[in-house]
Amino acid sequence: MTYYIVEPEVAGDFGDNTVFDRTVQPAEVTRLEYRFTNWLGDAILECTPCFIVTETLAKAVTVAGLSGARFDDVEISLSPEGEELIEEPLPHWKWLRFTGAPHREDFGLDKSTLVVSEQALELLREHGLEYADVEEAVPL
Repeated sequence: MTYYIVEPEVAGDFGDNTVFDRTVQPAEVTRLEYRFTNWLGDAILECTPCFIVTETLAKAVTVAGLSGARFDDVEISLSPEGEELIEEPLPHWKWLRFTGAPHREDFGLDKSTLVVSEQALELLREHGLEYADVEEAVPL
């Protein structure tokens, strides 16, 4: 099976309510606030080591039965720049958490790099993946 490395758009940063342990690498986040500064429209976004997806994409991943992913709540906020730059209301978002091993499941995290299967990549593209960098992963 072919796997891909996906580097999503970064549309913001950690908000003040994010709780994480920086003594481990990558940092372990236990509560996530994603603070938008701008958004170009993709359905998956990154703020290393965290990823968020639109609620619509999260439901599609679940319905498709893709492995290696679960979804948690995420707090969303706008930075002062985001309040000026983002005119449309933001969709609802979910925090993409990983339960699978990279190169084995449909979704996996290799250090802080997102690795997805062909089927997962197709679903990401269907929901909006215009501004991400995608390349084929080197087979293990």
